Amino acid sequence: MATSPTLRLVKDELYGFAKSKVMLVLWVILPLIAIAGYLLLRGNEKIGMDPDSKMSASVFMSLILSSLSGTVAALMVAVDLVSERQRKVFELFIIRPIRREVIIWSKFIAVFLVVTMACILSMALGIAIDTIRGDAFTSAMAYDTLKGMAQLVSVIGLSAAVGVICGVLARSILVAVLLILYGGQNLTIVPMLPTYLGVLPDQFWVFQAISLILILVLTFLASLAFRRSQF
Repeated sequence: MATSPTLRLVKDELYGFAKSKVMLVLWVILPLIAIAGYLLLRGNEKIGMDPDSKMSASVFMSLILSSLSGTVAALMVAVDLVSERQRKVFELFIIRPIRREVIIWSKFIAVFLVVTMACILSMALGIAIDTIRGDAFTSAMAYDTLKGMAQLVSVIGLSAAVGVICGVLARSILVAVLLILYGGQNLTIVPMLPTYLGVLPDQFWVFQAISLILILVLTFLASLAFRRSQF
């Protein structure tokens, strides 16, 4: 059975991002640095104000990943879009039976999947370290881990959506990077505003719902702008 051009493009983007040098950092280097940092701080790290509480390796890994994975996802897709436009790669798609917006969605899906998989592997590594050290992985810890991972996935998706719209609008890599670092990344705090303002108290589900809406809206706008852009 012949593979559709759309599915083939998604696979190509997924493979390209997965083997990129940036992903090498998330696949290998970042987990090693996080583990080394955790082992060096072992016995000194605390959770909250309780002096007897200790931070687990899985929690430590999630904190490291949450601070970096979103930015990495946004920069990866934005820089890739700008770079391919400058190299006039998109002009080749004119002769192929594929809609322009598929390019945007394929890059979004590819970046979202590879960064999410890297984060899941790192979290699993943290859980393995906790198990080796003899820390019992209780059902409460499993629930908190899954909840934190769901929030992390939402941040990755929202950041990737910010990356695609910045990549479509920017005409140079420098502009795309500046848009993300000094503007676009601030959108990731929008889902938290209803909780901060006291309008909707259920932070987890409110965050997830608003994040999903923003992801769809931003990616749709990026697709619309890309469809109308001149290469």
